[in-house]
Amino acid sequence: MTAVMNSLPATMYAVVLHTTTPTMDGWRVEANHPIAALGEKDVLIKIAASPLNPSDLSFIQGMYGVRKPLPVVPGFEASGRVVAVGQALDPDAWIGRRVACFSGANGDGTWAEYMLTSSLNVLPVADHIDDEAAAMLLVNPLTVWALIDIAVRHGAKAVVQTAAASALGHMLRRFGESRGLAVISIVRRAALVDELRAGGAQHVLDSSADDFDQQLRDLCRTLGATVAFDAVGGALTDRVLRGMPNGSRIIVYGGLSSEPVTVGVDQLIFRDKKIEGFWLSTWMPQHRDLVAQAWHDVQAQHELFKTDVRARFGLDQFGNALSTYANAMSGGKILIVP
Repeated sequence: MTAVMNSLPATMYAVVLHTTTPTMDGWRVEANHPIAALGEKDVLIKIAASPLNPSDLSFIQGMYGVRKPLPVVPGFEASGRVVAVGQALDPDAWIGRRVACFSGANGDGTWAEYMLTSSLNVLPVADHIDDEAAAMLLVNPLTVWALIDIAVRHGAKAVVQTAAASALGHMLRRFGESRGLAVISIVRRAALVDELRAGGAQHVLDSSADDFDQQLRDLCRTLGATVAFDAVGGALTDRVLRGMPNGSRIIVYGGLSSEPVTVGVDQLIFRDKKIEGFWLSTWMPQHRDLVAQAWHDVQAQHELFKTDVRARFGLDQFGNALSTYANAMSGGKILIVP
């Protein structure tokens, strides 16, 4: 038997992806998309807000590392309220609870009125966190927490990050500094250097500058930067790794360049440097002991993980939301607010 609130509908308003295309036009907004049946340990969440992230764009373009059977509702994270639970869960403990949530590996995502997901993909939201903030406290903040924890465990005194003007980049600098790390932030044009410095960043480099490689090498050695986080890929991964001391490692967690990572074998063989990948969906089940601590810290220190919201759109305005975000991903978050 499934516990459900009264008058729960069988269908919902949703963005539905039918085809993945580079032009991101394989979706349509549907008024009567069916709500899937609850599994024993599933929860049904009425969505309050859901952001657009770079990984979402990769998914609807067909470039994300994991694909779901189509048609499907996209969207990886959201906030909302639990309105129904499967028979293995206590309805008194779950129904009405405010939560932050991930979409499941195969089912519909968050750009809809409701989302069904496993209870393992749901975290309770503290009273002092509002719905919009909660919608953005999973993918980026938990990734930042995990990356900085990795750096600390490896004994780094300083770290390097690419795509530093992104929402995640700002979080990583603030949280890294709070953990006692110096953070070298790499951006791709001079205007972003001034922007980050105005926001409090001390060590900012422009990868398009003629002397970028020498500046990076000097700064890495001065600060002792032995761990790097790369969201770009392509040739930049090699340039960053070459600028770091022997024995350093670079952790790739994104591919904004849409180009294969290239790293010289001399760095791996003769300089004892390492390259590895990071995906939050893999890290969380492998580190259940750390997830609770990470979620506590993210909520307790939510000011370090805050994200500016540029605009809010309803589901029927999804086309405007998508184009606004795709044209300037570092200009502030776009929220879908059903």
